[in-house]
Amino acid sequence: MPQFKISRGTAKGKAWKAEGINPKTGRKMTIQGGQDTHRGKWGTKGGKTPGQVKSFNARHGEPKTAKQYINKLNWDSKGSRIGKTVNIPKKYF
Repeated sequence: MPQFKISRGTAKGKAWKAEGINPKTGRKMTIQGGQDTHRGKWGTKGGKTPGQVKSFNARHGEPKTAKQYINKLNWDSKGSRIGKTVNIPKKYF
């Protein structure tokens, strides 16, 4: 499984970015996502309640892309925090 390193987003308004190697092309890939709550007034600040997680999962369903997979890990608190490395299954590329 390809490994992607999660770090603070560099694009305007993005909370995180993930950098790694795209398994299909072999080239470096950067995925940016999440709403930066430090600069903007929207987004969830602090922890996520079980109700918020349930609503997120109901709205988004199963992930179809690598970005959606990382977002789901973040909302499910399964290790896609800044500074961590995540393994993304090849089916999401």
